[in-house]
Amino acid sequence: MKRIVRRAVKVGLAASAALGILAFASSGLRDVLLDAYLLAIGGVLLLALVRTTRAKAPASGPSELGRALERMKAIPADSGEISLVRDLELSTMSAFHLHVRLRPLLREIAAHRLRKRYGVELDSEPERARELIGTAAWELVRPHRPPPAERLAHGPPLSHLREVVDELERV
Repeated sequence: MKRIVRRAVKVGLAASAALGILAFASSGLRDVLLDAYLLAIGGVLLLALVRTTRAKAPASGPSELGRALERMKAIPADSGEISLVRDLELSTMSAFHLHVRLRPLLREIAAHRLRKRYGVELDSEPERARELIGTAAWELVRPHRPPPAERLAHGPPLSHLREVVDELERV
């Protein structure tokens, strides 16, 4: 603690000397220099008080924030399965969610399977792709499918989405 007080006194004396010299050397800046002096001395005192408080405080374990961060690190990262289940549920409730969130994923799966197994591009060969994909899946993955006219309309039932997935698995 003596070191903290000694350092604060040294910095305070240095600031006093510097601003005192500037006050005698300049004629019109005395009010500004007085404000700067009071601000500097206040900052030095505040810093000394914070350091003294920290030195006197009992050493404790991690804070609430530290414990929360440790708990967050202990939770395993999301594998994506939870978000996919959530997207499926929301797609049954909203046709727009189906179009914006689930459809791109289904299109990616369909395009990959068509390209890998048959050498067919989903967007450039839609006639051939339609023959290979079932009708329920084609309705969702077809190129240039417009978004739903009514954004708040209900999406298809889960049984229909299950049928779409089954058709994509058969590709």
